[in-house]
Amino acid sequence: MGDPMDEVALFEASVSRELVHKRSVSEVFLTDFVQSSSRRFVAGAQWPRWHVFYGSHDGSPDSALMAETLRQAVIFLSHLCGVPLTHKFLMPHMSISVEAATLDPMVPAHVAVELDVKDMKLSAGQLSALTVVARFLVDGGAIGEGVAAARIVNPSTYERFRGVVPTGATATRDDLLACADVGHSTQRNVMLGQSRRPLVWPLRVDPSHPIFFDHPLDHVPGMLLVEAARQAVRAAYSRPDADFALFDAEFMKLVEFSYPVDVSVTQIEPKIAPSMIRVRLVHQDEPLMSLVARVRDPR
Repeated sequence: MGDPMDEVALFEASVSRELVHKRSVSEVFLTDFVQSSSRRFVAGAQWPRWHVFYGSHDGSPDSALMAETLRQAVIFLSHLCGVPLTHKFLMPHMSISVEAATLDPMVPAHVAVELDVKDMKLSAGQLSALTVVARFLVDGGAIGEGVAAARIVNPSTYERFRGVVPTGATATRDDLLACADVGHSTQRNVMLGQSRRPLVWPLRVDPSHPIFFDHPLDHVPGMLLVEAARQAVRAAYSRPDADFALFDAEFMKLVEFSYPVDVSVTQIEPKIAPSMIRVRLVHQDEPLMSLVARVRDPR
């Protein structure tokens, strides 16, 4: 990757909060961004030793933290390429795979993220879509990979895309699953209500959640939906510490706060894909997100 001192410099300070769409400094994981060629970059990221939301009991890389780091990298890269701060980002696809690795619990993890930009598209000379392939490394060793696709639109195009926004109150959170059942220490981090039927849970959204709603949003963010899928798998298999070894998520439609959403878990036919699980988020029979995953084996 280059001179070791250059690698150290990748982790000296956080990048500007607004360039990763965050308000809280503690939620900014990127620390630097270096361009190595026209479509290749290296991002520095620092992962905390402990986080109120992300983390694992055994030091394994957290798939959701890896996904959030990739999300921040795609947004930062786009602004670096001239996308105005007023533009909106839609991410129809994200996939993450995590290597069997153990992070040192005594120090914050310094993660180098190698980024290759694919399928870059321009509209009127402005970046309008891109796909980013990422490789995550700690001390030169790979700990995971990811792919994220983004579509970027100006505010007026975004309003046309959304159309008429359904009105209605956010579903109450007075029937939540126990936080211990989904691997958390506080009910605030629970995204699912009590099951209505086997392997189906209602989505429960807290618009004041300090991680997912660090800044104002007009819909339920994709990272919250991924976490809801992970919690559904934990509940389905009674494994509150379960994490994804890999996942591939497709986001078909924005999830409005007023939507009643069901989160369901199904085992994929073993002859087709052994040990693979599908999680679907559905609103009135309309699919909103589909996530296919393999759960990491317990250590």
